[in-house]
Amino acid sequence: MVQKLVKYVKKEKGYQGVENMRILKGYSKQERKELEEAKDNGFLSAITLINGIGGDDGDCHALSEKYCREYTNENNQLAKDIADFYCGNAKFPEQKYYVQLIKNNDGSYLNRNKLNTFLTLDGCRLAQNYQTEFTEQEIKDIDPRYMAFAVPVEADDE
Repeated sequence: MVQKLVKYVKKEKGYQGVENMRILKGYSKQERKELEEAKDNGFLSAITLINGIGGDDGDCHALSEKYCREYTNENNQLAKDIADFYCGNAKFPEQKYYVQLIKNNDGSYLNRNKLNTFLTLDGCRLAQNYQTEFTEQEIKDIDPRYMAFAVPVEADDE
């Protein structure tokens, strides 16, 4: 009976798998850290965390500041983000890296052709048919030794 109900909910509610999770954006590194730590070892539920933030609980100072500086609709979004994050329906974007094989050389960044997956060295500018930013797993899939040359890409919204 339970399995049938789960299948029904997945079908009727448009259940999305892990690959289709909502990506949380607009969080500073400190806000992200607080939310991750709250879930891992601080607050038992999303509701407890939301109550703590609204009541200015000292454990989540950056999230409390975010709550205080936002308008009502944005606070509603903050609550939805927290609930979705706790339930596993949202995640933060993965850290992206450039792979710079020769330090201080602007033409030594790893580029992967999106059409045929060939690898070349060039600049790290965004080009239509080339990937220049990689996740840690993508780098390891190409060659784990390239992790020694990984340079974090600074996120725009942090």
